[in-house]
Amino acid sequence: MSLTSYLVSLPPARYLVLAMLLLGLLFGFIIHLGRYGGYELVRNAALDGFMLLSLPALLSSVMVKLMLRKMPFRRIAATALGGELVYGLAYSSSLVLQGVNPFLAQFALLIGAAVVFVLWYAIARFIFILKYRSVLFAVLQLLFYLIFLVSNQAMAVGGQPFFDLAVRLYISSFVLLLALVLFLFIINAPMKKNLGVSSTDAVAYFFSQWLYHNRDMEKALEQVGETVKSVVSVMGFRRKNDTVFFVTPYVHFGPFGNLGGSEFSHLLAQEMDAKYKSKTFVFHGTVTHDLNPVSSLELTKILDTVDVCVKSAKYAPATVSLSEGSMEECRSQALVINSCAMVSLSRAPEVTEDINFGLGLALIGEAEKKVESAVVVDQHNAETGDITSFEPGSLVGYRYLNAVAASLSKKSQKKPLGIGVSFRQVNSPVVGLAGVKVALFSTSPEYLIVLIDSNGITPKFRDRIEEEVKALGRSMKREFKVGIFTTDTHQTNIVRGVVNPLKDEQDMLDAIKDGVREAVADLQDAEFFMDKRWFDINVLGAKQSIEIISTVNSIVAISKITLPLILLGGILLVFAIVSKL
Repeated sequence: MSLTSYLVSLPPARYLVLAMLLLGLLFGFIIHLGRYGGYELVRNAALDGFMLLSLPALLSSVMVKLMLRKMPFRRIAATALGGELVYGLAYSSSLVLQGVNPFLAQFALLIGAAVVFVLWYAIARFIFILKYRSVLFAVLQLLFYLIFLVSNQAMAVGGQPFFDLAVRLYISSFVLLLALVLFLFIINAPMKKNLGVSSTDAVAYFFSQWLYHNRDMEKALEQVGETVKSVVSVMGFRRKNDTVFFVTPYVHFGPFGNLGGSEFSHLLAQEMDAKYKSKTFVFHGTVTHDLNPVSSLELTKILDTVDVCVKSAKYAPATVSLSEGSMEECRSQALVINSCAMVSLSRAPEVTEDINFGLGLALIGEAEKKVESAVVVDQHNAETGDITSFEPGSLVGYRYLNAVAASLSKKSQKKPLGIGVSFRQVNSPVVGLAGVKVALFSTSPEYLIVLIDSNGITPKFRDRIEEEVKALGRSMKREFKVGIFTTDTHQTNIVRGVVNPLKDEQDMLDAIKDGVREAVADLQDAEFFMDKRWFDINVLGAKQSIEIISTVNSIVAISKITLPLILLGGILLVFAIVSKL
């Protein structure tokens, strides 16, 4: 995932096509500069550059598009443009070397063509997700370049027998392709042995999801996953005409895109709202990536457990209070309803990251020394760029335990339970489909929860939201205690990289403030119930997470040594073969 930070967005296809034409024209000027002048220079440069570079690249692009109609043309055009650039460099090197050594001049051309051949194969295999046609595309694009190369007199090989040059080009290309295949065979071994999945398939699955939103990678995740027991907490608030649910499933909303549990923060709420005619908030439990579900189908196991909770629910009149506690930078907000509590944790502006499930269970146990039933929620509201997690026995874990105990040891004013809610969608690449949800409780001061379906939030924007929401409250003659939460959804990690926090966005701030106004207007008396139940679910697991990381690290280490050596060996083999033809 961290390698995706090197990915860039492609420009529109028309710009790529224009670049193909300009590159050909530039090459034409280079090979004819000093040989012609004025109109003749422009004419010959345009003609030869177009025939040698631009036209083969355009024909390759069109050919692939006709065979892959669903493939965005700009991806094909970008591949063709990259190949054209390599051909241009190879042709230029060949012309320079022609006066030094004709064999080296032709060798430079052969290696350039072989590199483009392998480039087309690799992109078609891993980006276009083609197993066998990838070789076909590489063969055909080389054929286009070969035809125009032989028929053009501007290059030293022009007029050379077509068959002789074709044999040299295709032998060179397939030798380099075999070198690549050997490299892939070597790097496949560690992952195949440890996880039962080849590295090449894993890469293809990754790009299949990243670019086309396919779920092929779930096949691989299911092979390495394990069954664990986890827990889901359901808090219900029954009002006059509807019910509001707070649901905290102790699974991680990852790994990314639409794989595994990445969309659960949205899908779980969507399914519950449709089934129970409710308004559902889904919170981030105290879990890490170890508890990423291996498949999106695992959602049914959570829904079935939630259904048992809802069907056995016994609502009762309730009182509500809010209390806070802290130790050093660790803070706890405890929303206490009758003998139950929702305890949320933050270290903002210090990094507030995932909490190990074992530590989370210890925090629940600490809370339940004071109340009958508790759910502990990670506010996940300070993304500083540090990729970490908080484990049992850590200093942060110790401080969290004391913060929870402190928050529930305080006596706060109890008030009749009332809740107002608001849901809003926000058009942002770093906000998931669950949008932004606001809940207001009738505590003293009123507790305002802002839940954003995002992969974290920057401390600066979190502080701005809190300040402006409190100011809005004062303008309405209300006092708010604000809790900013994110779901840590990894649905938004299809944008770029592994860290995509919500940053300062005026549209988001406006949506939150509008949501606050709606929640205030929606404030109603409610009855309450809470239930927690265990369930079985297939997740990646702690052992597998470590195994995957160590395997990938070993593959990277092997690749740094073997790839240059194998490619060098391939080039030397090409040199040895063509020198005897």
